[in-house]
Amino acid sequence: MELLIVLLLTLVPTFEARYAIPAALVLTDLNPALLYAACVTLNLIVIPIVFVGLDRLAPSLRRRYRWIDSIFKWFWRRGHGRRWRFPALVAFVAVPIPGTGAYTGTLMAYLLGLDRKRVAVAIALGVILSATLTTLAALGIISLAKIL
Repeated sequence: MELLIVLLLTLVPTFEARYAIPAALVLTDLNPALLYAACVTLNLIVIPIVFVGLDRLAPSLRRRYRWIDSIFKWFWRRGHGRRWRFPALVAFVAVPIPGTGAYTGTLMAYLLGLDRKRVAVAIALGVILSATLTTLAALGIISLAKIL
């Protein structure tokens, strides 16, 4: 039951694996390696699910609500033709603060019309890095204050 709760926390946008793992390490006696593997895997599954969800939902929302369409157009104008750097997306997703993560990284990539295969790798690396940093910090192995 504890693992199920942790996995459900992993699915919460902005909470994700980066906070679910440390919370579980403090509140349960589950194996850290198992927690890490389960949470990161589940957090990575979010990437294609968000892309598919946006593919199905966004076109009808854009047709129905002018303000949503204007947001998409604004992002497209800002991002179209620019070379978005792979390391920048990895770093954005990896920074363990609210508002960054797999959900936000995938949404940004979708709004900017970036190549999905390439950004999926960048987002995955960011998720792994963020989960690793917060797990090591929760275990007392590193200090995030010194890194960030």
